[in-house]
Amino acid sequence: MKATRLLGIIFNKATDNFPLSSSLTDILVSLTETLRANSKETKFKLYLLQAIGEIMIFIAGRASDNSLVPGFTYQLIGRCLKDGDDIALNHAACKIIENLLLVADKQADKLATSDIALALWNISSTGGNNEHIRASALAALCHMGLSYLDIVQSVFDKVTIKSDIFQSTSSKVLQYNITLLAILAKRTKNRTMFIQDILPKMNVLYENTNVLIRAKAYTLTYVLLSTYSESLYTLSDTKLFQAIERDVRRTSADPDENDLLHEALNRLTTLLSSHLNRILDELLSSTEQTRKTSSAKDAFKKWLSSFRLISTIIGNHCIRSRVVTLMSIKKLFKLFTNIKLIAELNSELTKGPSSLTEIISYVSQTLDAFVRARDLLSLFSEILLSDLLPLCSQLLVSSNVDEFSLCALCILNELLNELKLTDCVLPIHIQHDIKQELYQTFLPIICDRHILREEPIALLSLRFIQTIWVLIDHTSNSFSILLQSNLITNLFNLIIQNKDKSTGTFVQGIVSCLTILSEKREIIQTMIEQGLVSIQLQLIQDQLTFTTPDRAMTNVLLELLSLLDRDLTYVLDIVKRALQVKKTGTGDSDLPSTAEKLLQVHKPLVTLVGPMINLLPNEDPSIAKIALHNLSLLTQLIGSEGKAILSKNHCHILSTTLRTTDTTKQKLLLRALKRLISGDKRSLDVARSNTNNELTQTLQQLKKSAATEADAGLISHIDDLLHLLL
Repeated sequence: MKATRLLGIIFNKATDNFPLSSSLTDILVSLTETLRANSKETKFKLYLLQAIGEIMIFIAGRASDNSLVPGFTYQLIGRCLKDGDDIALNHAACKIIENLLLVADKQADKLATSDIALALWNISSTGGNNEHIRASALAALCHMGLSYLDIVQSVFDKVTIKSDIFQSTSSKVLQYNITLLAILAKRTKNRTMFIQDILPKMNVLYENTNVLIRAKAYTLTYVLLSTYSESLYTLSDTKLFQAIERDVRRTSADPDENDLLHEALNRLTTLLSSHLNRILDELLSSTEQTRKTSSAKDAFKKWLSSFRLISTIIGNHCIRSRVVTLMSIKKLFKLFTNIKLIAELNSELTKGPSSLTEIISYVSQTLDAFVRARDLLSLFSEILLSDLLPLCSQLLVSSNVDEFSLCALCILNELLNELKLTDCVLPIHIQHDIKQELYQTFLPIICDRHILREEPIALLSLRFIQTIWVLIDHTSNSFSILLQSNLITNLFNLIIQNKDKSTGTFVQGIVSCLTILSEKREIIQTMIEQGLVSIQLQLIQDQLTFTTPDRAMTNVLLELLSLLDRDLTYVLDIVKRALQVKKTGTGDSDLPSTAEKLLQVHKPLVTLVGPMINLLPNEDPSIAKIALHNLSLLTQLIGSEGKAILSKNHCHILSTTLRTTDTTKQKLLLRALKRLISGDKRSLDVARSNTNNELTQTLQQLKKSAATEADAGLISHIDDLLHLLL
């Protein structure tokens, strides 16, 4: 037994100087016969088999054929492999086959049989917790598959891959399993097994914590995609894309593992790019043909998975930057143009759930993802003007499908969001050209065709108008484009159409749009001419009828008060300039008559004086602040106009506010109060008879505080009021 062990060690350490001779055959014959004769000596059999294996490997590394090895030695190794009672003997036989195939596969051709391959698979499947023998059996199968694929293939045609093939706790066993499957995947006979059985289980591999296993998983994926291109559709439903996104960003601590992982990823993403272009070409060809036919229902079903896949790829940050090219993006835009035309020919299929509506949804998601992808915008900025905007124009102008209008508006708004950023990825000249195109071409289309449509199209249209108005340079040409678009009229019509939704975000969006536009004098004058005063009055009164406003209602009210503030500020400026013309006799002679007309138009707003007072103690400081400013403007422009404005409650609110606010706001309030009570005797009587003379007492207290602070201006305002009240 010791001699046998020594013999195995000698040949394991033997160098090239050790000669090959026929005596090696005699040694193998002797060892083989001894092994066969000692059927019960377990340990001795193991040493004998190990010695035989070392001699065979020694010969394989130096001889060009296997003539020195007796045929029955190969037979005995195969028999030891199938001995189910001795795991150690099985393991030794596996190692002999593994090493012989690794060193020189020609020396192992007598072991490359279906029976041996099946025995190796059985050992790998039934080895229990002995990961070493399982790994060795799988390694032997992998080496056999590289040189004798037909033999290994024949085994897998007979056996069933178990569902737990990727559930092994041994990383070594799992790695060999993946390698073996990658070798087998090159043969199309196993298509059903790989597509239906293996692919759905690969999530386990993509999420494995072992870097080498994930690298091999990506390699297996690459082989599967290379062999069965249709497997990409199944893989899109797995966690492949999420895994790629994670591993592209991750760096392994081991440089070798890191290189292996990223090499596998690069190879896989390059293949994905090729597949994406192929799918686009196929869809382009198919959609071009379908446009010429009357029915496309069957085609829609066939295209659905492809459009879903395209959406998934473009929507994945790490994948798209690796697989998308300028050519593929251009093909994408052309494809979506075809889908638009086909959808218009089959508009009846867009009215409810169908394959076509799903395709349109994926088209929208893909375009939206493209515009959100700053990496792609940076790389392909030139095609925004040449391809994307023309596509959006087609979707908006000629489409009778609401989904396409929504898609185009979403894209345009996302593009505007990018243009708003201080770190916009687009070149300066591209930014300028896009802004001009959006304003000159798209604004009139949206104002005239889409602003009056149902939500959410109208809401997206409002968002577009607000943003582009903020971004562009305001010139006489830009005002001309806006005024010719009937935007103001349409916005007022929208308010009237949605007066029952006066507390919603839609009305808030309309008012916000009007507020932004009103920053320019030319626009607010047009608003006034087209009925701004009555619109404001109605909306503000509607808002103030709600006793328990929520945040949405508060936002709408704040927008309305901001618009009112802009309006009144504009009128006050005209009035002041008109007074200056009358005083000096120089300037625009038409200004006084213009001011008079504006004051007449705005007289109905006097009814808002009371509501503005009621808003002074509002818990939202923004509401209270702008209400005070509007109160000041209203009293300057309109006064009381002979109407009994003040009530006891108003006096109480004014008293409370005067006691709790700062000096600047106190002066505004005092001036407003003076105008009210000096312009209407009934208001003066209410102020004088206020309960317990609350208003008078408040003014007297303020005068004492002002005297302490030596605030002569505040004292003067208080004295004027006290003179009226006392």
